[in-house]
Amino acid sequence: MKTKVMKSLLAAVMCSATLSACSSSTASSSKSANGSGEVIQVATGQSMAPFCYLDADGNLVGYDIDVLHAIDDYLEDYTFNISGMDFSTCVVSIDSGAADIVSHQLVKSDERKEKYLFPDEYYCLSPMRLVVKKDSSINSLEDMAGKSMNMDPASYEYGLLTAYNESHPGKEITINAVSDQSTADSYNAVATGKVDAALTYQSTFESVVDQIGLADQIKTTDVVLVEDTYQMINPKKPELASKVSEALKSLKDDGTLSKLSEKWFGSDYFKEYSDMISTTTE
Repeated sequence: MKTKVMKSLLAAVMCSATLSACSSSTASSSKSANGSGEVIQVATGQSMAPFCYLDADGNLVGYDIDVLHAIDDYLEDYTFNISGMDFSTCVVSIDSGAADIVSHQLVKSDERKEKYLFPDEYYCLSPMRLVVKKDSSINSLEDMAGKSMNMDPASYEYGLLTAYNESHPGKEITINAVSDQSTADSYNAVATGKVDAALTYQSTFESVVDQIGLADQIKTTDVVLVEDTYQMINPKKPELASKVSEALKSLKDDGTLSKLSEKWFGSDYFKEYSDMISTTTE
């Protein structure tokens, strides 16, 4: 979700000028066909459970989807048209102007802030854990002093770990710069002892570890980093960004986002992890 992916604008033309043409079978709207206000085209994922994915009936569901519906219900002047697609197509869509909003568990990196608008308010907290061998005693970043992991140098997490090293002289983590590494590859590197750990989301670990046959060899630790994630908004829509931020603040204050967190993650991440948000400036 945080990997930098970009295709040429030719892909946007192939998709068509509208999001519904890219993924008409998964498009949805919070309001009825007679909903009032400006129609906002929203691009999200369709294969990233539990955030945004297709259920057994082909319906677009997940935490991100429920949050988008809640924002739409709050904003009377807008009607959201939500379409599920691959992440690369989401990026192409917002760059081409076909999408007004992308919701795909995105961090507010410096590079993205140069190109897009973000609400002031995050809509999700994403706790990250370490993947280690079953018999490992590692359970925190502090335990990683002098130990190694592979990390894409273009990723947001690479910046987080680099900042961690700078603030912990003498107790640095050895970060091997490895590009285009799949999740399976990163887990295999841990299982075979090539590195001591890998960063992961628990939901990703649970969906992948059995598929690659490593459930008896690796495990996850306690939470070591927490990322705050945001919707990404077309730079030509500053008023929309402001309104979405207003809606998110209200949805936090009235407990809506906490309830959705409990529904999809089994606990209130806003209460549990808000004091652990990690940034590259720490």
